[in-house]
Amino acid sequence: MTNTSGFDETLNAAQKLLADRLAVIETHKRNTLAEDEARTALVERERETAQSWAAALAAGWSAAEMRQIGFKEPAVRAPGRPRKAGSTRTSSSRQRREEGTTTAGVPSQTSTSAGSESAERSQV
Repeated sequence: MTNTSGFDETLNAAQKLLADRLAVIETHKRNTLAEDEARTALVERERETAQSWAAALAAGWSAAEMRQIGFKEPAVRAPGRPRKAGSTRTSSSRQRREEGTTTAGVPSQTSTSAGSESAERSQV
């Protein structure tokens, strides 16, 4: 018969070490889930606060009056119509200058130092 008491003791010690490590993981998982829930609740509350701030302004309260009675302007803006997007196109005259052409598509005549030197030589 083989001596299994040493084997069993080793397994029991390993299982205890794993149980301690798993307990830490379980605690960490509970904490991360609670943090995610709190973050979601905060985002929802910020949105509701922004909406109630906008409703107060729409009801005739000014931002200065709201601050005067102790409210802080919300960090998050209430959802609504998006702002007008800025133009992403360059103006056509600017684009033509960058391309070096005029409105007729003819290359623009810009004075260069080489061109002015040849003009000076022809006058001499």
